[in-house]
Amino acid sequence: MPRSISLRLRLLTSLRQLFSIRLLLIITCISFMISVIWIQLVENDNLIIDNESLVNEALENVARDHRYAEVYRKVNRLQKDVKYILLWTPHNFAPFYYFGDGQRAFIDKNCSKINCYVTRDRNFFGGDTSKFDAIAFNGRNIDTLTKSQLPKTRSQRQKFIYFNMESADNYPVCDDIFDGFFNWTSTYRLDSDIPYPYIQIRNSDGEVVGPREKMNWAVSKTLNDEYLETKLQNKSKAVAWFVSHCSSRSGRREYAHQLRRALRAHALTLDIYGACGPLKCPRHQKNSCDSILESNYFFYLSFENSLSKDYVTEKLLTALQHDSVPIVLGGADYSRFLPPGSYLNARSASPTALANMIAKLMSSKEYNQFFLWKSSYSYYDPTETSNVCAVCAALHNKEIFEKPSVYRNLRRWWLPNYQDRCKT
Repeated sequence: MPRSISLRLRLLTSLRQLFSIRLLLIITCISFMISVIWIQLVENDNLIIDNESLVNEALENVARDHRYAEVYRKVNRLQKDVKYILLWTPHNFAPFYYFGDGQRAFIDKNCSKINCYVTRDRNFFGGDTSKFDAIAFNGRNIDTLTKSQLPKTRSQRQKFIYFNMESADNYPVCDDIFDGFFNWTSTYRLDSDIPYPYIQIRNSDGEVVGPREKMNWAVSKTLNDEYLETKLQNKSKAVAWFVSHCSSRSGRREYAHQLRRALRAHALTLDIYGACGPLKCPRHQKNSCDSILESNYFFYLSFENSLSKDYVTEKLLTALQHDSVPIVLGGADYSRFLPPGSYLNARSASPTALANMIAKLMSSKEYNQFFLWKSSYSYYDPTETSNVCAVCAALHNKEIFEKPSVYRNLRRWWLPNYQDRCKT
């Protein structure tokens, strides 16, 4: 009897243990199933996020790839906040060829505002050009336009923009149909609605600080750059000039020839490269020519082809970016573009006086003082990048865009003596 009870007790104990194990397995299986379901839900959420990222990446790639250009010609496929720009005059003149077609230029240049769309198609909106946010005209190409060749209709909200990178003296506006015609200007002039300068000035923090009508220059008093000092000490030649267009309204060629004769009295030379001199500097060898300038020459002639307000071109960058002191000749107020003591102005001295100054500086430590600005500023060409972005940004500036504006006397604003100039 006691033995029978002992067996029953063992059996009950075994059954309880078996039941506990089975219960544990059931609970484990349920937990596992719940975990699997939870993981699936999380992965689905991530998949949605990943899909959105992939879609955005695909759209960006489409925008960068010219093979999908047709997509961007569909008006209904573009976002609603896009600003549409119609190029009215030929696109193959600067600055219009920097804008390209569609949105690509603004995307490729990493503009802060990319929702601008450029086209040459006047039938883009079914022939209704009043639907464009802006219509762009290049000042180089409007002199042949008649009234019948201008837009037939315009809306109060859209902007007609006058672009020009060429000097006012070379390209005056003569026809009175353009007085009261343009709403905005985008030119090298610093008082343009959208300034389009040839040079950009940044401070040591990389911030764009100029050029501006009122510059507050901060220049170091010492040149703490041993490498630069060594480069300057190794220079051996007086003046270089890279030039391809010989005739000009500024009289630069005549001044250069007089300067060259004056330098001979000091046994120095003005070396003229290009179509206007005996030395050659092909465009495809520009880097080599710039290296020669940087290594050998104390001074460089940054002579403009005409004398116009704020007309300062890439000729200035040639000197500044290659450690040569620019000798400027132009119609600009150069204090807007250059720190004091960083250049010589040919319009302030006769060729003989300038030659004497050059000879003196070449044999003096005073020459190094012309480069004190380099620790505070750097110079860049913004024509293909920042300037393009500025146009789109201006169109998206609601306060500026909605403000009524018109140039009642564009001809005089662009060139005060336009009447005399237009007679010639």
